[in-house]
Amino acid sequence: MPFIVAVIVSTLVYLESWPVGQFLLGRPALLLPLLGLATGNPWAGLWLGAVLELLTLRTLPMGATLPPDPALAGVWTLLGLGAGARPELALLIAVPLCWLAPWLSEAQRRINGVLWRPRFLQAAEEVDAARCNRLMGAVLAQTALLGAAVSALMLAAVALAAGSLDPLAARLAEGRLAQVLPLPWAVLAVALGGLWRHAGGRLGRRTLWAGAALGLMLAALWISGRLP
Repeated sequence: MPFIVAVIVSTLVYLESWPVGQFLLGRPALLLPLLGLATGNPWAGLWLGAVLELLTLRTLPMGATLPPDPALAGVWTLLGLGAGARPELALLIAVPLCWLAPWLSEAQRRINGVLWRPRFLQAAEEVDAARCNRLMGAVLAQTALLGAAVSALMLAAVALAAGSLDPLAARLAEGRLAQVLPLPWAVLAVALGGLWRHAGGRLGRRTLWAGAALGLMLAALWISGRLP
């Protein structure tokens, strides 16, 4: 995918997820598998969509909260890696980005408070509806420009990070297990723990930690060669 098209797609996902609409059209379970098919990364898109959806299932951008943004993180990862990337490599990059991506919206909130809020208040005091409409258009344009600029930087950063993280992803994919399943047992155990966390309240939180512990144990057995 051309770089400029990747920037535009990332910007549209950001606008829909945060400043405009928030219709949940960019949920990772739907968006990332489709994007993976479009970019030649079907397995990476499928696994990213499933795991990131489970990790962030109950988080919504409501009010002043700053939850993780799995849709934007997944889009940056898939588009930055390009076709044929390892699913393990995509997960290594996308999971940390889930907690980094929301700071783009935090920066926009600060810009809104400093730059745009006084102008809207003045237009409201003057009962100038036409100026309010013009200001709204200007805010959306500025938000899109900020999203495009940050997306361009993040896509370039993902492409650079792929070179240093790919050997680690290759080690994770070694062994006969990778011939049947493209991800380690550890990811599956943590994902199951995350699902129970969303469904089971306090019991689910304990299950999440139990899933993480089980995943670490299975990963250790797998690396040592005791697990096929």
